[in-house]
Amino acid sequence: MKSQYNLIRTVLFVSITALTGLTVAPVAMAADHESQCFNDIQGKLSWNDDNNNMNWEPENVKQLCKGTTNPTEPRKCFSSIKTGRVNWGKGTDWEWKNIINLCSGTNDAEKTIACFNNGVSAGSDWRDVILLCQRTH
Repeated sequence: MKSQYNLIRTVLFVSITALTGLTVAPVAMAADHESQCFNDIQGKLSWNDDNNNMNWEPENVKQLCKGTTNPTEPRKCFSSIKTGRVNWGKGTDWEWKNIINLCSGTNDAEKTIACFNNGVSAGSDWRDVILLCQRTH
């Protein structure tokens, strides 16, 4: 009886340990991707029209990087839009906050931008398109 109890206890312990490892690992990986993204942006990419202003508020960089599994893509997305390649319906000059909102957590800058361009071209309001594209890319 005691050996059965020890066996059950050991199996439970191993199972709980294995499950804990499975649930912690993705969180750690996500944080690592976000940290890589943060380090790729802070001090290296201008957030406004003043190309000398590369010091972001940390919360803004975190928002841009939050949830990405491809750490280079939020920066690519932000840079593409900031350089005037994307028309939001009334021009190509964007407020930096709107760029962050669109590019936040993207894993594929090209798909995110294509999603936005398609939505605006179809006549949808740019704010609605940002929300749609955030959820899909």
